[in-house]
Amino acid sequence: MTIQEDLRARLSALVGGRIYPLFAPEKATAPFIVYTRVAATENLTLDANGGTGNLTNTRFQVDCYAETYGAAQDLAAAVVAELKGWNTTCTVNLQADLFEEETRLYRVMNDISTWHTNP
Repeated sequence: MTIQEDLRARLSALVGGRIYPLFAPEKATAPFIVYTRVAATENLTLDANGGTGNLTNTRFQVDCYAETYGAAQDLAAAVVAELKGWNTTCTVNLQADLFEEETRLYRVMNDISTWHTNP
């Protein structure tokens, strides 16, 4: 399982399966989550250069969309709580509150950094 698949599986229940990579469908029902892999950097070691035992630092942007500001905040808090129980080292680098004029939805953007081994 890739780290993206693992993230999706971990957060899916928070939004009834409405979690999407890169962008949401045009008529997506709020609340929903959109996740994007921002960067991935593999730490190579002499004993496992390019192998499966290396640690990788992957950053994700996890956007939480909802119809109200409070609901977006609650969903973002649930995401952070869920990620604290993940079997990978996970840090929230920053959060930002936004409003999407086109969709009239509130959004909380989470910048997440993870450390994990490659499958």
